[in-house]
Amino acid sequence: MTAASKAAPKAAPAGGRPRDAAASRHALLVAAQDLFGQRGFEATTIREIGDRAGVDAALIARYFGSKADLYIAAVAAERMGEGQPEEFEHLGQMADVLVSRTDRHGPGPIMQALVRTDTAEEIRTAVRLRLERRLVEPLAAGLVDRGVDRARLRAEVAVSALIGINLGRSQGWFDSIRDVPRHELVELITEALTPLSEGTGAYDPAPGRTDLVEGTEHAGSAHSAGSAHSADSAGSAHSADSAGSAHSAGSAGSAHSAGSAGRADG
Repeated sequence: MTAASKAAPKAAPAGGRPRDAAASRHALLVAAQDLFGQRGFEATTIREIGDRAGVDAALIARYFGSKADLYIAAVAAERMGEGQPEEFEHLGQMADVLVSRTDRHGPGPIMQALVRTDTAEEIRTAVRLRLERRLVEPLAAGLVDRGVDRARLRAEVAVSALIGINLGRSQGWFDSIRDVPRHELVELITEALTPLSEGTGAYDPAPGRTDLVEGTEHAGSAHSAGSAHSADSAGSAHSADSAGSAHSAGSAGSAHSAGSAGRADG
């Protein structure tokens, strides 16, 4: 091989696209955005995406995993262009980005894929895995680093609440949540969920349960005392009735005896 041939650049493939991973991946994303937008997920084939991108369709599996994963990546790439960060740093940032974006555009394809009944199962699975990677796992990792117990569960509860509030606002489930200014809602969400997402201010149900048990015991004691008092009262009344009856009988007996004696005297 001559020095000239060594210095010559690599020839581009047919179509003029360079043979490097970044360019191929980007080309597939652009082609997927175009075709999914025009035809939808079901009507678009992997081969068509590869042909539009000018690369081997088998690269979809290498760079994205599956057609559904490519769909989610294509949607996410559009969102990145709107200022969405690649990585969230804390719960407040998650709340601000999600609420702001939904206020501007309504629930996006990713959120809709979670709640629509006609979503393809492979897309729903890809969406769930993406939410876990993007939202749940960063929160859970931070909790683990701080030694907080049940880190994964806490993170899933926080993210579920955030998504539910965001959907409820966009759908108008509750008037106050729908009408409150965005920055106020983000502050409230952060204030409410940060203790959970950071493992602080954990709720201990033991005092409430103790109070409930103690209250039940007090109520039971009062009921027993009341029953005993009622029984005593009933017993006293019965004794009094018995005594009264005996007295009446005695009086009647005395009167009868007196009457008999009078007749005898007469």
